[in-house]
Amino acid sequence: MKFTVYKKIMLGFGAIITIVIISSSYILFELNTVSNGAKNILNSNVQAQELARQLQTIIQDENEYAEKYFVSNDETYLSLCIETSKQVDLNLKILLDKQSSKKDQSLIHRMQKAHDSFVAGVQEKVNKESNPNTVQSQIRHKNMSILLNSLDVLITKNQSFIGKEMGRIESITTRAVEVALVLIAGTLIIAIAAALIITRTITKPIGDLIKGTEQIAKGKFDKILVSSHDEIGLLADAVNDMSSKINDINELRSQMMQQISHELKTPLQAIQSAHDILKISEPVKHHQIQLFDIINRSVDKIANFSQQYLDLTKIESGAMRYNMELTDIYTLIEPVVDDAKIVAGSKHINLELNGVEVPKVMADAEKVSIIISNLIGNAIKYTPKDGKVVVSISPGGLGVQVKVEDSGIGISQDEISKVFTRFYQVNNTKKKVSNGSGVGLAIVKAYTEGHGGKVYVDSSLDQGSSFKVEFPIGTDQVSIIPDN
Repeated sequence: MKFTVYKKIMLGFGAIITIVIISSSYILFELNTVSNGAKNILNSNVQAQELARQLQTIIQDENEYAEKYFVSNDETYLSLCIETSKQVDLNLKILLDKQSSKKDQSLIHRMQKAHDSFVAGVQEKVNKESNPNTVQSQIRHKNMSILLNSLDVLITKNQSFIGKEMGRIESITTRAVEVALVLIAGTLIIAIAAALIITRTITKPIGDLIKGTEQIAKGKFDKILVSSHDEIGLLADAVNDMSSKINDINELRSQMMQQISHELKTPLQAIQSAHDILKISEPVKHHQIQLFDIINRSVDKIANFSQQYLDLTKIESGAMRYNMELTDIYTLIEPVVDDAKIVAGSKHINLELNGVEVPKVMADAEKVSIIISNLIGNAIKYTPKDGKVVVSISPGGLGVQVKVEDSGIGISQDEISKVFTRFYQVNNTKKKVSNGSGVGLAIVKAYTEGHGGKVYVDSSLDQGSSFKVEFPIGTDQVSIIPDN
């Protein structure tokens, strides 16, 4: 079953809401139990307890009125005794209704019989109008003792029951609080876990998609693998389709440009051969020699561009091969600088080579020469008349560092990250310079990384530029820098 992002979010919220409902229902159930228990205690046992205490007082008053009547024969005390007797009967009936235990009900019945016997004894004395004898007095006292003792027993039992019920309610309350805390903590943990899981199922595919698109931007068209089957998975499929089409177009373009580069070699060689033959033919006039030189430079320019683009195509396809050998970097760079001094001199630019002792490097001599030549040529191109270009060799982070600094027009901070992009031309409206092919610095970066090295650039507008390339060292041998 496929879960969309919407379904995942709703499922997570649904799970959290369900857990909250369950925990809330349990808490409400426990609170209802506590409430019912407290209500039962208040409505039954506490009232019965209070009624029993009142009965104790009323029965004692009844007994006192009877004794006074027996002594004084005062009808007032008899009336009070009879009235009190009725209250006792009524309260005993009420007390009987509040008892749920058969044992307690039997105790109330016994109290009623004892009270009836007590009242009968008083009534007997009234009917006979004689002083009560000792036996009758003993019977009354016995019945009164039964009443009072039974009330004491009932009060004690009610107190014990109330204590137990309050303990049970306290236990339920404590358990409810503990369970509520556990449920709250569990709900919080589950909510956090659900949020993390849902977030992870959404953000991880997005992260994979972002990494994949970054690789596409770098020219790597590997398929983006996303395990999600929601909208993000559909987006990844669309990006993969787009990447595949871009890759196909790129491969077609590379094949076409490679074929064009190869096809250009034959006519260029023919033009170069014709140029050489015509130049040595007799007689050649001065203006013809100038035309021959223009033809020669144009052919060289096209040939160099064709070769560099062909090399870029090989690098992209992984077909570029490096002839690595232990190389003295200074000996390799010195002739490149000497050749560049001719071009620099024509623009009145001072070109210098400085260096210190550095280890030898494992390098492809031809490609390192192209790296340095491109950097120097680029520096001369963007340095105005009477400027300065300095090439320096020194130890670097990876082993050996070659730095090319110029006093040229510089590069804006916005464009520094783009200078190694193929066919990119630095846009400087303040200075007008001849445009190049736009592949020179791309070749520098590709060749340097092919050696396991790194290339850096530091520049500001009108402050010149500094390009640094670093190469890994080969052995502990040291390049010897001449005194000059």
